[in-house]
Amino acid sequence: MPGVVSNSSPLVYLTRLGRLELLPALYREVMIPTAVWTEVAIDGRGRPEADAVQKALAEGWLKVERVIEVCESEEEVFASLGAGEREAIILAQRRNAMLLIDEAEGRAVACRLALRHTGTLGVLLEARSRGLIPGVRPELERLREQTNFRFTEELFDSILRNAGEMQT
Repeated sequence: MPGVVSNSSPLVYLTRLGRLELLPALYREVMIPTAVWTEVAIDGRGRPEADAVQKALAEGWLKVERVIEVCESEEEVFASLGAGEREAIILAQRRNAMLLIDEAEGRAVACRLALRHTGTLGVLLEARSRGLIPGVRPELERLREQTNFRFTEELFDSILRNAGEMQT
């Protein structure tokens, strides 16, 4: 599968789960814009995800790419987004790559732009389907209990159903 572009949150949450290695296993190469690099590696200095993305860059599967800002006609589309989300969406659009993003507003913009996208939960589900993790239930429970990642019970159940892990 071709590379993907990631926003900050999938990098952060997968690191906190100890599952960042799923990204190169699933997608081979992950691109991030400089704004995401700044958010995670520079502004997040001292956090586990900062060290993890620096290591990923050194290993070569994570690539940082500078994004030239949008033209005036595109500015309205991105007005409600932070710099990392905006640049990740622009980079995915320009590279015709799938976007990894969790934030609702960013996902809404990705939908409006007809970008292929998924998020942390989709990565976990894909990893489960390829046999890279034994199950998604423990990962979802850790996300809910040990991080500030939020999702509804309906989404929790839907992911478990899709993974074939729903208990009856």
